[in-house]
Amino acid sequence: MTIERVMQQEEQLQFEVFNHETALDITNEIVEYVKQHYPKPVGIQIFYNEKMVLHYLMDGRKNSPWLERKTCTVMESGHSSLWTFYKKESEELYKHWETDERYAICGGGFPVIEKGVIKGAICVSGLDHMDDHDIIIQVLKKRLLSKK
Repeated sequence: MTIERVMQQEEQLQFEVFNHETALDITNEIVEYVKQHYPKPVGIQIFYNEKMVLHYLMDGRKNSPWLERKTCTVMESGHSSLWTFYKKESEELYKHWETDERYAICGGGFPVIEKGVIKGAICVSGLDHMDDHDIIIQVLKKRLLSKK
């Protein structure tokens, strides 16, 4: 994975319309994807229009601050949390975020971009951070690119 690939994903995986029902559908799709491909449960959080729309922990997953941290990272950076992971060496702000407990400089948070505007974040936590990111990408690709 490269920062260029992450930027390409952000450009490709955008919504014409996103709402609370979309958030629920995406959560269910993430749960099914994780059940099929991973032995461990994850937590899922979707933030949209300045409010928490959904927070779900699969059976066996304990609550942790990582979902909130990933949401904060996406909303304040305007990019996926994996993007900030790649930018941390070249951007002083993100280097500082590494030691700030409000942020997560790792994969697993992806922006909800609706008609070109960042309106929220989809976050997954519980696996390796690259897997957390990839789960979101695979679900969004199936949802957004298979219909084009």
